[in-house]
Amino acid sequence: MPQETTDLTKPLEEIRREVVEARNMTIKTDNALKSLHAELKIVSGQQAEFQKRTWFSTGAAYLGFLAVCVAGAVAVSGARATSATEQKQRLEQQVGELTSQLEKQKAEAAAVAQAERNAADVYKQMTTLPGEQRLKGVEALARLDTTKLSALTRQILQDRAALLRKEVGAGVLERGKTAFRRSDWPETIDQLTRFLAMNPADEEAFEASFFLGNALFQSRKYEDAIKPLTRFVDGDKKARMRDFALLMLMQSHDTVGNKDKATEYAKEGWSSYPSSEFRGQFISRLQRATAPATPAPPPPAATDAGR
Repeated sequence: MPQETTDLTKPLEEIRREVVEARNMTIKTDNALKSLHAELKIVSGQQAEFQKRTWFSTGAAYLGFLAVCVAGAVAVSGARATSATEQKQRLEQQVGELTSQLEKQKAEAAAVAQAERNAADVYKQMTTLPGEQRLKGVEALARLDTTKLSALTRQILQDRAALLRKEVGAGVLERGKTAFRRSDWPETIDQLTRFLAMNPADEEAFEASFFLGNALFQSRKYEDAIKPLTRFVDGDKKARMRDFALLMLMQSHDTVGNKDKATEYAKEGWSSYPSSEFRGQFISRLQRATAPATPAPPPPAATDAGR
């Protein structure tokens, strides 16, 4: 019996030991599983946190990319709008310039057409009017703006005017000189004014200017006399009656209040014509230039110079 008990106890001890070891192993496994579960839970939390951060990062990246795209689109749109605006302004400027040029060309064409019509009227007056009335065409030619006429039209008008001056102008000049010799100042002024309006040659113009200025001076139209007398004095430095013209100029300027010009012409007459019969009057005027004002001397008598 003891031997059997011993034989039975020994396996039971082994079984008990294995049970204890199994139980301990189970406890260890359970503890390991609990630890693993805890670690898995931590890892899952970390993974969730990482995914959350990744999601935010991705969203921020998308938002940043979207912002860059929008900014680029706005910049491109702005550049295109600026370019379109500049192009529009350039085209509007070109249209304005072309319109201005077109208006200018229209105005020039209208001016040329008007000038051609005026030239035709002038030529008609110089060819169709009777007698000396044709001189109205010459006078009108002097007032005509020939810059817009063709070279051929200008030449035709000038040739016709020159022919009329020779044909009719000589008679007008002669009648003016004849009226001057009669001391008919109004007729002299009328005829010689008409003659000078024909734009005669310089030699005839200087002669007519002397007679016209003299007639105006004798008519006491001193201010009107200055222009033709100045033309004569400045145009013909060797004229026989230039000293007399200087005297009339001196007295005309003196009468209308141009004291400095009067003194200037007195100096020229005194220095240029030492043997002139009017030298005494030149000297008198120069003496009065520094003396108190005194009444001007009476105008000189008319002369038959140029007959």
